[in-house]
Amino acid sequence: MKKTPIAILLSTAFICSSAICSVNAATLIHAGKIITAENGKILTDHTIVVEQDKISALEAGFRQANADDTVIDLKQHTVMPGLMDMHTHFYTQFSPSVYSEGFTMNEADYALRGATFAEKTLMAGFTTVRELGDNNQISVALKKAIAKGYIKGPRIYAAGKSIATTGGHADPTNGLAYALMADPGPKEGVINGPDDARKAVRQRYKEGSDLIKITATGGVLSVAKSGSNPQFTDEELAAIVSTAKDYGMKVAVHAHGKEGMERAIRAGVDSIEHGTYMDKNTMSMMRK
Repeated sequence: MKKTPIAILLSTAFICSSAICSVNAATLIHAGKIITAENGKILTDHTIVVEQDKISALEAGFRQANADDTVIDLKQHTVMPGLMDMHTHFYTQFSPSVYSEGFTMNEADYALRGATFAEKTLMAGFTTVRELGDNNQISVALKKAIAKGYIKGPRIYAAGKSIATTGGHADPTNGLAYALMADPGPKEGVINGPDDARKAVRQRYKEGSDLIKITATGGVLSVAKSGSNPQFTDEELAAIVSTAKDYGMKVAVHAHGKEGMERAIRAGVDSIEHGTYMDKNTMSMMRK
């Protein structure tokens, strides 16, 4: 029998209706308690409605599920917003073998191990992290893999390779035998002077970093003579900050010593990491 235009339209409508039903399928989280972090109150017996990977509603009571909905029963549990860790390093964790690993592990080894750290972090309740320094753009690769659903992990804002000066805290050849030290440059995150500084920032942008990490002073987990001495000039810091701002990137600063912190603050950086020897004057500068 030949279909009339009305019959064709009706059959199309039924097909579209079925597709829409599938698209609109929701995940319903039945939560016994919810900490919203908005007003300090704890909600009881609510449903969190998730549609297309986003929370679309928060409803009192436990909503009855439709045929295509998925229900997660957390009636005996407390649900809270995902935590944020603003200083992580998925490519490694400090251990007695951390230095020797540089001679025995390849880029792929670091990346695969980093994927396990990312999943552990997510399962601990952290849904967003700032990855503040790695090697070989591992955090950028992890960020992309998580976004595409290849691996499980939190949302990553990646700094990529930290920027240092020659012999500074993030110089990758620190502590090596003279024959192995070489002379890394801006591509490897080691700078000397404002021009190098600008090139290093642009290299991080080229590699897919979301923000810039610099090591403005020495550190306690690197082979260096001092853990607190300033390691950038004012001119180098100004070049880093101004170039980062040109590319819409914030600047995070590893700093223990007071002088290195205050130089970075004067240059206009966005955050100080560690801040071990910060004093009242340093804090006052940060407030301004």
